[in-house]
Amino acid sequence: MSETTAERDVTVVVPVHDERVEFEAILEQYGREFEKRGLSHEFVFVLDGAPDRLFEDLGRRRPSGTSVRLIKFNQPFGESIALAAGFKIARGKTVLSLPQYLQTDPADVQKVLDELDRGADVVTCWRRQRVDPLLNRVQSWFFNSIMRLLTRTRVHDLNCLARAMHRRVFEDVAVQGDMYRFLPVLAYRAGYEVAEVPVRHLKEQGDGSLFGSLFGFGVYLRRVLDIAALIFLTRFTRKPLRFFGPAGGGIFLVGLVICMVLLIEFILGGDNPETRLKSRAWLIFGTLLIVLGVQTFFIGLVAEIVIFTQGRNLRDYKINRIAEGIGPVLDAEPAAASHAPAPSAKNGNGAADGAPVAKEGGARGGAAPQLRHGPEVRRAAEPSAKSEPPEAKKS
Repeated sequence: MSETTAERDVTVVVPVHDERVEFEAILEQYGREFEKRGLSHEFVFVLDGAPDRLFEDLGRRRPSGTSVRLIKFNQPFGESIALAAGFKIARGKTVLSLPQYLQTDPADVQKVLDELDRGADVVTCWRRQRVDPLLNRVQSWFFNSIMRLLTRTRVHDLNCLARAMHRRVFEDVAVQGDMYRFLPVLAYRAGYEVAEVPVRHLKEQGDGSLFGSLFGFGVYLRRVLDIAALIFLTRFTRKPLRFFGPAGGGIFLVGLVICMVLLIEFILGGDNPETRLKSRAWLIFGTLLIVLGVQTFFIGLVAEIVIFTQGRNLRDYKINRIAEGIGPVLDAEPAAASHAPAPSAKNGNGAADGAPVAKEGGARGGAAPQLRHGPEVRRAAEPSAKSEPPEAKKS
């Protein structure tokens, strides 16, 4: 296998958005940490919407003796797509994703690798003593607190891109769109072991002001939609009727209550313009809710049928360890051995007349020789069909 296609121990994937990428610093400092452990490594830089001149410039700046690959998109597709493209061509047994600058202390990657050695499948980094603007920290704390509450995971910093995982994780966990941010949560729900290590926060790219990293309304809206999609994927993928059933039932009951109230008013108030049903707009609204509730319920029912028929192709569990073995071997025929008649005479080898002689090099003592030579004993005791008895020869 050539050096360019050989498997590595670690692949570092870095999405690049603009010319502020700290190319040499990432290669030098993280490469030095990998060399301390004797790990073969490679770097994959994915240029997501970066100009063509940056691609050419990074190609010229690649140092000799270091495996560095560059990928360029024709247009920006986002961080998740960039990570997916880098993961797809990764040759490392372990994949480490990093931002395009030294966001955390490179020396803390040793903690990440230690957790992987202890058996973790995914390791996320938790930025401690953060140095980014105050409002950004408040927003990040609120977002991660909501995520821990809704997904029942212990990850404190989903916004930190520095995370490592074994290759089998991203090959097995289906992630689409902008869901790579929630890959640790999806991996945890899929049965993989997720660990978190605190790392030293160095800096954040931005203008450094109090409002410099404040998210816009569009970002908040996308986060809410992502959270809703994540909750549905992690809780109701295998049981969709538990989501659509209560939702449809609630909508149906609201519409039914509205229609019942209108009907009671019509019965008690008599036929007049105020209680006449054909002149009440609420009747249309209540009927619409009833129909919508029934449709929602049947959507969940159809989804349950699909899951039932295709469930054999879905596997949402992971086997951690398997132990196989055979217990202690017992004597196969203890009664026959204890009640065997004592031999009346012995041959030259010390065995009873008519008994088989054990070959040299065979098992000795105990029940093992009985288990191994038991069939031979039975065959020796039975007269051969081809050999004639002595009486037949005399006659």
